[in-house]
Amino acid sequence: MSLWGRQVSVKLIGTAVAVVLLGVLAYAVTRPAPREITLVAKGMAFYLENGDVPNPTIVLKPGERVRIVLNNLDRGLRHDFAVPSLDAALDPVSWDQSDDVVFVAPSEPGIYDYWCRPHMTMMRGKIVVQD
Repeated sequence: MSLWGRQVSVKLIGTAVAVVLLGVLAYAVTRPAPREITLVAKGMAFYLENGDVPNPTIVLKPGERVRIVLNNLDRGLRHDFAVPSLDAALDPVSWDQSDDVVFVAPSEPGIYDYWCRPHMTMMRGKIVVQD
């Protein structure tokens, strides 16, 4: 086989592809799972899964991978979760349903707003990225 005008064996190409695939697989297997935070939508507010503070402040570390799970317990209402400045959002969730979004916190400390797009006047909070 010819590659850039040089003869290269098929065996060498196969070996190179296998090494690259093994490297990608090793990275995927050893990469830590994102931290999971479950929010519950009820009474037109977000709550942590076992919390009683409406629209809690979520504290993240710079560069941290996080998975936000939204459980909707508001019968007859659809809610979503969005952090527009981090380009993280999920589609609206119906009553007794859940969905999730995974994103990486910015590498620089800062404060970011999150909200439910249909109900953003009542359902909004802050994500604080700090060391």
